[in-house]
Amino acid sequence: MPNNLELSSSILKSVGHPIRVKIILTLADHTEMTVTELTQFLKIDQPVMSLHLAVLRNANIIIVRKQGKKSMYSILDSSALQAVQIIYHSRRN
Repeated sequence: MPNNLELSSSILKSVGHPIRVKIILTLADHTEMTVTELTQFLKIDQPVMSLHLAVLRNANIIIVRKQGKKSMYSILDSSALQAVQIIYHSRRN
């Protein structure tokens, strides 16, 4: 079982890409979005978006919920969201 240091490092590694930061911040503002909505909103190609969503999903930072044929993505790990928001907002100033 991974210890707290390993888990923290894993989360930071998983969010350590600008596209993933954008995805997390966008989902924080919109609660739940489809892949199509995310690609259009962030202007990112669908294959690239799917790759980054998979990284975040595998790290248990986001979760996917099926709604008919749609896959709805939302934040699962609020602590990862808080870490991203703190870093993002502290560097904007």
